[in-house]
Amino acid sequence: MRYLILLTLCVYSMVGNAQLDFPKWLMPDTLGQYVAIHGFMSTQVDSLPTQGDIIVIKHGPEASLYKFSTDAEGAFNIFLPANGQYSIRFEKKGHISKTIDVFTTNVPRKAWRNVFALDLIAYMEVQPANFNVAVSKVPFNIAKYDPEFKFFVFDEEFEKTRRAALDAELKRCKELNLAQQNIQ
Repeated sequence: MRYLILLTLCVYSMVGNAQLDFPKWLMPDTLGQYVAIHGFMSTQVDSLPTQGDIIVIKHGPEASLYKFSTDAEGAFNIFLPANGQYSIRFEKKGHISKTIDVFTTNVPRKAWRNVFALDLIAYMEVQPANFNVAVSKVPFNIAKYDPEFKFFVFDEEFEKTRRAALDAELKRCKELNLAQQNIQ
C-alpha cells in the first residue's frame, strides 16, 4: 500500500512538474527521498484561496532559485529532494511575504521509506502602509526531520517568536498610520 501511494505521488508530481517545467533540482527522485509539500495560498481576511507567487531557493554550493505561480485556486505542489536546505517564499502583491525554511538533511536512510507529505496553507496578510519589509525577510517558520516523531515537523517556538515580531510590526504600523491620519 505504501508503495502504491509513493508511486501515485511520483506520477502526480511528474505530470504536475512537466506542466510547470520545474528545474531538475526540484524533481522528486526515483528513490522516494524527498518531501512533498502540498497546499494553497489564501488571504487571512476571508480565508479564500488566492493566486500568488512562490519562490523556492536551494541553499548551498549549488544554490538555485525557481519562481512559479500558484494555480487559479491558489494550490501548489513542491518536491524538495533529500540532503538540502530550502527556503520557500510566498508572495502576493499588496501582502506581507512569508518564508518557510525546510531542511531535508539528517534524515536516516531507513526513514525515507515513509512518504513525507506536508500540507501547508500560506495565509497572506495585507501589508499596511509604512510596513518594515525587513521583518518579512526572516523565515516565518522552520521544518526539519524529528527523529522522535520520525516525520518532518515545524518549529512551534520559532513560529511563536516570528509571529510576535510580525504582530509588533503590524501594531507599530497601525499606530503610525493612525498618528499620520490625525495630523492630516
